Amino acid sequence: MPAFSTAIATRTAAVDATTRGVAAMLVGMGFQVLNDGVIKLVSARLPATEIMGLRGVLAIGFALCLILAMGLRGQLRTLTNPLVALRSGLEACACLSYMTALAHLGLAEFTSIVQVAPLIITALAFMIGWQKVSWRRWVAVGAGFVGVLLIVRPSAHGVNAYAALALLSAVFMAVRDLVTSKIPSGAPSMVVTLGSTIAVTLVGFGAGAANPVGWTVPGGLDFALIALGAALVVACNMMIVLAFRLGDMTVVGPFRYSVILGSLALGWAIWGERPDALALVGSAVIVASGLYTLRRQPVATPAAPQG
Repeated sequence: MPAFSTAIATRTAAVDATTRGVAAMLVGMGFQVLNDGVIKLVSARLPATEIMGLRGVLAIGFALCLILAMGLRGQLRTLTNPLVALRSGLEACACLSYMTALAHLGLAEFTSIVQVAPLIITALAFMIGWQKVSWRRWVAVGAGFVGVLLIVRPSAHGVNAYAALALLSAVFMAVRDLVTSKIPSGAPSMVVTLGSTIAVTLVGFGAGAANPVGWTVPGGLDFALIALGAALVVACNMMIVLAFRLGDMTVVGPFRYSVILGSLALGWAIWGERPDALALVGSAVIVASGLYTLRRQPVATPAAPQG
């Protein structure tokens, strides 16, 4: 009887953890949609690198305040963990390509392309020997990339450079998520987030310094939107890290696709975007392929929540 009670308690705890992971993913995706909308609005007037740098300075301040409020000052040494540092570098590369592509693509189109990241995770996990991939899952991966082609629609003149940049961002995000799943469970989410934010800020200012366009002085509204974006990106990153490390990826992972619905709604409401039939079919194929690959087998076992 005690063994039965223990089994029930263990199962209940696992379900509760997965439920919290799903909730964290949904909240994180909501923050991501809002942040993408804010960045797209500001990028009409400011270079992406400048937005990265300014937003990063504010985001670092927000993250440090949260770390101090949570009593995690002693955990700042986690920033020197090689996996945390690697994740931070990958986040910076993903952010640079992400924001540059976002400024030049429709919100729903861009979001659908970057959601191919779970399929890239599957392929990379096979390549590095973390898992076996059945032929059915390879078919799903291939179908997902066909979905990307339906959205991008390359012509005889080549592929839209910004669509290709969005796909590159998805590659960086896939590698980042694989690294995230291996970060020690004792590393607090906020400290991991702080490391990524610092790296993004440094890359933003560094790339901005090399921009021949020079520095554009932001207006009051732009600065307010950048500040809002800073708060949203800290909250988004923390929720995504928490979600991947809290629940079962086969359950939590599919909820990342809620961001496509949010982007469709926001793109229509603000910019009047109406993706055509082929783009919608491509988005649906990407979602279906991603759901299949995630439900068939998790890429890696997420670590315990870090607080």
